[in-house]
Amino acid sequence: MDESRPGHPTRLPLIIDRPDLAHPVRRVVGVALTLLCWGIWLGMWFVLLTTLGYHVGFELPRFLVPQVVSLESFRALAHLVPYALATASAVLFAAYIYERLKRHWGKTDERWHPVGMDRLARDAALDPENLARWQRTQVLYVEHGPRGRVMNAYNEPPRQA
Repeated sequence: MDESRPGHPTRLPLIIDRPDLAHPVRRVVGVALTLLCWGIWLGMWFVLLTTLGYHVGFELPRFLVPQVVSLESFRALAHLVPYALATASAVLFAAYIYERLKRHWGKTDERWHPVGMDRLARDAALDPENLARWQRTQVLYVEHGPRGRVMNAYNEPPRQA
């Protein structure tokens, strides 16, 4: 299942299997962004933990204690969490609905339109002239194939051999 079909070999393995095949600039940027995000994440935890430690009563060096941040500011942020979660859920729901509906915008629904001669001939793989001639007749003689499918149709009765 995970191999390519015969006649369509892949030229190179996937980058997830061989990251050394990625462009060097892309690899360096990826590592730099990863380190930056980890640093920001750890920095936020550092501020929270030092504020909690100072509030509990630990004597921390002055350069480690954030002067502007207090425990009340974290409590005020905690009250905003439900609103942030509701907003994120609404954005995700709107994105889901947009992805589901965008393929239908600007298109006419062909299922509910009348079927014209051209579309009928195209869908049935028939010659449009024969189809128009067959529709003008009052009696149509149909020739069936071995499995019961319509093979051909005639305006006149077929000659008996």
